[in-house]
Amino acid sequence: MIFAIVLFVNSAANFVFGVVLSALLGPAEFGRYATVALAALTIGVAAFEWLRTSSLRFSGDVEGRPRIAASLEVGYLGAMALLYLAIGAAALCGSTFGLPPALLALTPLLAVALTRVDFAGAQFRARDEPRAFATLYGLRQVLSFVFVVAVAYYTRDSTMTVAAFAACSLIAAIALSSALRTPGAHLRQASHRSLAQFFVYAKPIVASVVIYQLISLINRQVALDRLGAVATGELSLATDLGQRVFLVVNSVPELLLFQYALQRDRAEGRGAAERQIGVNMVLILALLAPLTAGYMAMAPTFEALLVPTAYRGEYARLTLELAPGFLVFCVISSGLSPVFQLTRRTWPVTIAALGALAVDFALLEFGGAAASVDSLARAYSISLCVGFVIAAALALRQASVRPRIRDIAIIVAATLVMAFALRPLNALGSRPLAAALAVVCGGGLYGAALLACDVAGLRGWAAEWLRAPRGAWTAALPPRC
Repeated sequence: MIFAIVLFVNSAANFVFGVVLSALLGPAEFGRYATVALAALTIGVAAFEWLRTSSLRFSGDVEGRPRIAASLEVGYLGAMALLYLAIGAAALCGSTFGLPPALLALTPLLAVALTRVDFAGAQFRARDEPRAFATLYGLRQVLSFVFVVAVAYYTRDSTMTVAAFAACSLIAAIALSSALRTPGAHLRQASHRSLAQFFVYAKPIVASVVIYQLISLINRQVALDRLGAVATGELSLATDLGQRVFLVVNSVPELLLFQYALQRDRAEGRGAAERQIGVNMVLILALLAPLTAGYMAMAPTFEALLVPTAYRGEYARLTLELAPGFLVFCVISSGLSPVFQLTRRTWPVTIAALGALAVDFALLEFGGAAASVDSLARAYSISLCVGFVIAAALALRQASVRPRIRDIAIIVAATLVMAFALRPLNALGSRPLAAALAVVCGGGLYGAALLACDVAGLRGWAAEWLRAPRGAWTAALPPRC
């Protein structure tokens, strides 16, 4: 549970960090910063995510731990070398991707810095080392809020801000390097067979993540080339903050629910695990559907409370286009992907992502999506919805993982009622009061409907949670099928 809390706090801090930088840099410079940050994240995932995913799966194994650690480290060093070679070759060919030379040079450095933190964090999670895990992310956030924000405030320059962000992430990773070392592990112990195993295990999942990030990056590059830096900044803030809101909420179920399904797989067999995944889908939708409706219905209030003045108006309008895409992306990653992960046949996730990318290209080329930031935001959501439909069609072929239609219908109906009830609150003179009433009244109305209808067994679980001793682990487990 400590890991889930740290991830939740880290996601929330990233959200606040993005708001602060957008206010300090302004739309044009923030647009450049956000484009570089997304590019670094995308290439970082492409180069290193297979190692992070493999760390989560294999670093906790006691048998062969020095060999596994050495193989992971060699894989990281090799991927870093290939990344710099690829960026250098692109620069020599004259490809600037619309960025100044300094920002282009900083992009791979930021990718290495960000992924090194996540790579180390994955190993701490696999080894069950919560103190090192919390220290790593806590140090990175403290350094970022002190030094990166200071640099942004005094320079108002995207290049210096990116450089400071990369430096802070590297410092945090280096500071925890001694805790990351595995006793007895040396680089010469690395195994080609282990590296191949890591790559084969993780490549479909990594490919899908990269493709979904490419959709956002391509649309942002189109905005930068055709609509200018200010429009790119508006699109970037609406996309980045919205994604972080959804990822903050999705972080806990994404971490816990699939792990619980795996526990049931080991203890009760594959059938129980498949049924639990169906229940998990309902729980994830039950959490994300009201978030989406509330985020869209209360967009003017959210904008007035948290969004810098220079972005207002555009932010609330773009939110209505982007939010459905955020919803289906989270459902794909935490609801549908576990179906394929359980069977260790993850290629359907990549197929769904490729379908989404093809639709985005078609909309850009033939659908006029490049005409405005609104149409680019709409293209993003349409593309991800197509990816969701493909993933759902492939995942739900197994009858045992299908969620109950009754539960889905109740969630949809309760969400629509909540959305209509919340919308008038935007007219209140006090924005904080409107937000508080939305959370309390909307959440209470929605939660009461789900408990009354016992969606996914929530009523029985809530009763068990109330009866359980304080701090008992069983009270934190999700409902069983």
